[in-house]
Amino acid sequence: MRGRHLNILGGVFIVFVLLAWGCANNNNDHPAAGPAVGFVVTTDFSVGNLSTLTTTTPRTAVTNVLGSTGVNSDSVIRAFGNRVFILQRTGANSILVIDPNNPSTPLANYTANDPGANAPQSNPQDMAFVSSSKAYISRYELNTILIVNPLTGEQFGTVDLSQFSDADGIVEMGRMVIVNGKLYVALQRVDRNNGFTASNDSYVVVIDVTTNQVVDVDPNTPGVQPIVLKGRNPTDLVYLPSSDRIYLADTGTYITSDAFGGVEAVNPSTNATEGIIISDDTLGGAVGAFGILNETVAFATVFDENFDNIVVPFNISMQQVGAALTGIGPCSSPGTCYIPSLAFDNNGILYVPNRDVLNPGILVFNPSTNGKVEGPIDTGLPPFEIVFVNP
Repeated sequence: MRGRHLNILGGVFIVFVLLAWGCANNNNDHPAAGPAVGFVVTTDFSVGNLSTLTTTTPRTAVTNVLGSTGVNSDSVIRAFGNRVFILQRTGANSILVIDPNNPSTPLANYTANDPGANAPQSNPQDMAFVSSSKAYISRYELNTILIVNPLTGEQFGTVDLSQFSDADGIVEMGRMVIVNGKLYVALQRVDRNNGFTASNDSYVVVIDVTTNQVVDVDPNTPGVQPIVLKGRNPTDLVYLPSSDRIYLADTGTYITSDAFGGVEAVNPSTNATEGIIISDDTLGGAVGAFGILNETVAFATVFDENFDNIVVPFNISMQQVGAALTGIGPCSSPGTCYIPSLAFDNNGILYVPNRDVLNPGILVFNPSTNGKVEGPIDTGLPPFEIVFVNP
């Protein structure tokens, strides 16, 4: 599985998280207008499944769509065009392809490992789509990005990023986005020999999607240079065309008094970071998941003093943070409110997968008022991540 990693009072905790992401810009925060359907990957970390969700009031879910087969309990979900992709991570290392019009019968299930019976586990993290015939898969346990046909799994080669590894030898690649023919890949570079601590600089590597070659962002410096982030341990990455910026959720060290956590902006026109524009101290805790609709409507999950997730609105243009959304708690006990992702539907409505132990479900908020309009909506197993597709 992939983890968020922290070290608090000498104890190491691992929290599993990845955000909602999807079609053309690799973030399914606002799909094209139309009668979208939500697809929710669900899990209790023992077994997993898929649910579907309507987007008109009253919203209803069809649970356990994949029946007794289900999915790997450590899975995330992506979308491109009119297909849904379930990335089955630790233990399965495979990609499940779903037709939204017939979701109970997968179209394909292919490996994300390298060829060969004894290939090491890859732990796929994210997919970035060039087209319906070419996509990239980031892999947390390897230093190579896999290039595939996303519909069939046919492999076309890899992109080697091993030159960017830290002392443990692994780059810990995660989220990706394609902007103007370039693939931007977040490398956490955490220290897996010391509890996956964020003790190294994190990078964004740029790859030309035509040549599959790494782009040197600083030709005046010897070697091939990445974008060196100001923050550390990026766990989400969103491109916003209106501002022409890539925004990263730097989880950092989970200690808000340091300088390594918050919302960081990268300019893809210059391939340079503009630094942390909103600190985790301003957000009220370590940042996790993003839901970004535009420069004035954005939300982030944040860990509070009890290590429960809250959701706070923030304004990118003004670099301001609002009051946390109400209607998510109360948590059944301290540390049990876990929100691994956020997403917007095609009407700009915010969906919050709440995994509170006693009262899990999808919560629905109107971002114009920040008020809860529905939920929790039962998804069978607790929800982990949601994408929206127009069947």
